[in-house]
Amino acid sequence: MNQMLSNAALGLAAGALKAWMVATNICRAMLVDERKSYQPELHYMRGPGPKWREKHACQHDSAAR
Repeated sequence: MNQMLSNAALGLAAGALKAWMVATNICRAMLVDERKSYQPELHYMRGPGPKWREKHACQHDSAAR
């Protein structure tokens, strides 16, 4: 009888541990998502670069004439 109770207690403890791990993983995922929200400074663009200027230079020269 005592063996059955200890087995049941171990099963409950294992189930509780799994539930706790799932809950903490969900909380961690939610916190990570909040930290990774949109950060405009990472997407800041300063304007056209040298490759764009090189590509469009001939179009501006012909339009000016």
